[in-house]
Amino acid sequence: MTDPRVIDAAIGAARFPVVVGEGVSSQIAQWWPEGGAAAFVMYDAAVRHIAEPVMAALSAHGVRVVDAPVPSGERSKSFAELERLSRLAATEGIRRSDTVVGIGGGVIGDLAGFVAASYQRGVRLVHVPTTLLAMVDSAIGGKTGIDLPEGKNYVGAIWQPGLVLMDVTALDTLPARELSAGFAEVIKYGLLEGGELERRIDAWPTLPGERAALTALILDCVAHKLRVVAEDERENGIRASLNLGHTVGHGIEAAAGYERYLHGEAISLGMLAALRLSEQLCGLDPAVRTRSAELFARHGLPTTLDHAVGTDAILAAMGRDKKADASALNMVLIDRPGGIHLRQNPPMESVVASIEELRA
Repeated sequence: MTDPRVIDAAIGAARFPVVVGEGVSSQIAQWWPEGGAAAFVMYDAAVRHIAEPVMAALSAHGVRVVDAPVPSGERSKSFAELERLSRLAATEGIRRSDTVVGIGGGVIGDLAGFVAASYQRGVRLVHVPTTLLAMVDSAIGGKTGIDLPEGKNYVGAIWQPGLVLMDVTALDTLPARELSAGFAEVIKYGLLEGGELERRIDAWPTLPGERAALTALILDCVAHKLRVVAEDERENGIRASLNLGHTVGHGIEAAAGYERYLHGEAISLGMLAALRLSEQLCGLDPAVRTRSAELFARHGLPTTLDHAVGTDAILAAMGRDKKADASALNMVLIDRPGGIHLRQNPPMESVVASIEELRA
């Protein structure tokens, strides 16, 4: 087992370590922040096998553990679940000086983060992401929230963690579909950064890949996101670039009722739509979209849109998306890998055509 790698994150006033390596989740006591006698441990019920060693390590460290499993799936990001968990924390005597620990994928990270941000006006947060998508994306940056029927993550807060532990051994038992969905976000970083990172991702053989190489890839994606978020924590500018593919992708998720596609699958389709728009509006070489589609297909991601997911429903959801403002639809486009354009109000006929072409 190799030594873990540590990135010291600095976002606004927050300073915290991001620890990446084998077995780091069960070594949580080594990294546990000072202070606080109790841990409110929220975890996806499907990863109890990962949560139990974490809770055992905390108990052995003298931390009182409150066991708070959460049903799997996007539907747990709801007001009902937020109320249930907040009331459980209150019943168990969780104080402002204690810590919320979130163990799981993006759903748990978003929900645990919002519980931490809102309970008693804010308690410390520790993320233990167990999916590739959560490691490279949702556990970093401080976005938290729950869904409304009208849109994803409509209610939430920016709340930075005090510690992030990324145990790459958790990916060994991750279902292949979930691993592929996470890799969609990795591909996004390649398109945003270009250069050596894009070349490594384009050449990635099969998932998950060799352990040391995967760890290095996760670290590079995390470093990219941390650089961007440190510059623009509240998404008033450059942080919006991280939404490449997400405007159409979130529309597809919502139009499909958050059931037909995993997040990363919808984002892969959204990226293909964004690349088509980039060709038309920014002069992107069409070979980039062709190569990206081949990369998606090679790693089990969709490249065509289900005909049952209607374009009108996608457009309606896009209009409600948080990335749309009062007068404009905001989209991320590129003129080359690494050449980012934040575009307001692309021609609607072009947006529609980019969605319809996904059905081919």
